[in-house]
Amino acid sequence: MTVSAYIFFIVDLGKTQEVVNALREIPNIVNVAVVTGEYDIVVKIIVEDLEELFHVTTEKIHMIEGISETQTSVIEKEVLKE
Repeated sequence: MTVSAYIFFIVDLGKTQEVVNALREIPNIVNVAVVTGEYDIVVKIIVEDLEELFHVTTEKIHMIEGISETQTSVIEKEVLKE
């Protein structure tokens, strides 16, 4: 069973496109969106388990320059898919 999550990003001023480009290189990320509001970017990620989610977030995502803050929300149940 896979684990899906949304990760919300606050990025440094002027770094949005650089962060988007880096996120697009991570195979587990299936969607990247630049948004308005409290966060600057939202991604959807699909991994095999929580251990892989931890690995991808700490060893890949958190290493991207320009990210100042993240918040991860694991999807418990999807009720409508595109």
